[in-house]
Amino acid sequence: MTLHVLRRLAGSALLGVLIATVTHAEESTSDAPPPSLEERVEQLDQQVRILNRKLELDREEATAKAKSTAVVSAGKEGFGFKSADNAFQLRLRGTLQVDSRWHYEQPDGGTTSAPDTFLVRRLRPVIEGTVYEKYAFRLMPEFAGSSFSLLDLFLDANFAPEFRLRTGKFKGPVGLERLQSPSDLLLMERAFPTQLVPNREVGIQVHGDIFSGTLNYAAGVFDGTVDGASTVQDNNDGKDFEGRLFARPFRNTGWDSLSNLSFGVAYTVGDQSGTSSSSNLPSFLTPGQITFFSYASGAFADGKRQRISPQFFYGWGPFGALGEYVVSKQEITRATNQKRSIFNSAWALALTYVLTGEDASFTRVNPRQNFDWAQGTWGAFELVARVSALKVDDDAFVGTSALRLADPATQARKATDYVAGLNWHLNRAVKLVLNYEVTRFEGGAGTGDKKDERVLLTRFQIAY
Repeated sequence: MTLHVLRRLAGSALLGVLIATVTHAEESTSDAPPPSLEERVEQLDQQVRILNRKLELDREEATAKAKSTAVVSAGKEGFGFKSADNAFQLRLRGTLQVDSRWHYEQPDGGTTSAPDTFLVRRLRPVIEGTVYEKYAFRLMPEFAGSSFSLLDLFLDANFAPEFRLRTGKFKGPVGLERLQSPSDLLLMERAFPTQLVPNREVGIQVHGDIFSGTLNYAAGVFDGTVDGASTVQDNNDGKDFEGRLFARPFRNTGWDSLSNLSFGVAYTVGDQSGTSSSSNLPSFLTPGQITFFSYASGAFADGKRQRISPQFFYGWGPFGALGEYVVSKQEITRATNQKRSIFNSAWALALTYVLTGEDASFTRVNPRQNFDWAQGTWGAFELVARVSALKVDDDAFVGTSALRLADPATQARKATDYVAGLNWHLNRAVKLVLNYEVTRFEGGAGTGDKKDERVLLTRFQIAY
């Protein structure tokens, strides 16, 4: 029995301390008869038990304290606070983009107010939170530009990955490039298809991932908004149904060459109505932000609107491709003109190649090594290119000057944009961008075509 106890104590780090304590006690009571070996071992065993129990109590106290102590975090996902059980979270993120535009040639000869300029393109703080694990919110204002606006304000109920509910103001589930965060765009300005889909709308949506995450669905009812625009408050009774299916069928197969292939289709239908003084019709802009098409005064939306958009993204190693096509049909009336269904269409194909070997992504490149001058590391470099075109329905230009929906002498019927660029990802949060764009037009200049637009764009971005 004594040998068994000694073996138990042999592995304890406290044995030496206890022996020294007992030895000191023996020396201070030298007049008393020395305890037997069994008594000494029993004393040591009892003291080990007391100390072990104390350690257990300390651990229990530390565990209980950790369960009730909030955690403060700072990292690539931003700054945040969260409860110890992760049920309550608050995250602070943001995007800052400072751009420059240098016009070498403008489609109207430079008569519009589009000078060479520096500008704050986006300044968007983001507040996101979660309560009771499943319920979340997002608030994102915009401080760039001439006035303050509230871009996102929505609530989420994440009941399950297969079923989530969102309501408030947010991006409708339509345009692929529109659904990208502006900090993740391959190029500085979005392609022409984005001008034919809604931006942000007020409504309610259900969405989720099914079939082991290989199919994403979204469907909702929204106030409806003009192509390429956002809305805060509806100005008519018409509502839009919007839906989207987006598949990634090879996600779980282990086939690297196909695992990042994703494709889908979006569709919207609803009524959009306006008046001769409030048209509820879009205008279309060049990458240099100059209007190249707008409807004639007195034309207005007057009935059914439909959109359809097939779309895809593919990534394999450092190579990526994004493609999108949109057709937008709108019934339009002007003065006594008979109502016409106008079909406008746009397409885009963008390619990217990460020169430093990192994976291309629908979000953003994550450099293997961050830029560090002292260490001689340079982050990641990415080459990008895109072709994009927008075609206005020929029927918009038919009729006399008093009845036609657009003036062919001043409004281009087609624009095609060619752009190449270089992205320097210093780290995941900081990016420098250089784009050169050439946009060519059909029509819009009396008997000929508008001049090409040639513009050099630069951007400094911090997004976290």
